[in-house]
Amino acid sequence: MSTGVRSPGRARLPERTLRQDRWWLYPAVTFTVFTAFIVYATWRAFSGSNYYSTPYLSPFYSPCLTSDCVEGSSDFGQPFSFWQLSPALIILIFPLGFRMSCYYYRKAYYRSFWL
Repeated sequence: MSTGVRSPGRARLPERTLRQDRWWLYPAVTFTVFTAFIVYATWRAFSGSNYYSTPYLSPFYSPCLTSDCVEGSSDFGQPFSFWQLSPALIILIFPLGFRMSCYYYRKAYYRSFWL
């Protein structure tokens, strides 16, 4: 049977931590980039303009499935013609769901936003 070492508490050191590195830099950069992407993606999703230039369609709107699409940008028809909001809201849920469930990104945004 093993016995543990008992201690009355934390070591009595004047400093709160002995770390000298800038550990907070990586989470701060991740927070900044994620926040910038969220702001940009939200702005692009709700702008509803400048997303199609023949033959290019923005990834935020691809494929365009609603009746609000610019002429020529809908290759798959318009199965969501009843949709009144931005067409990007139908599409963006898939990459968002993937990123939010990915282990690497989950670790990164947990450390960045809630650290």
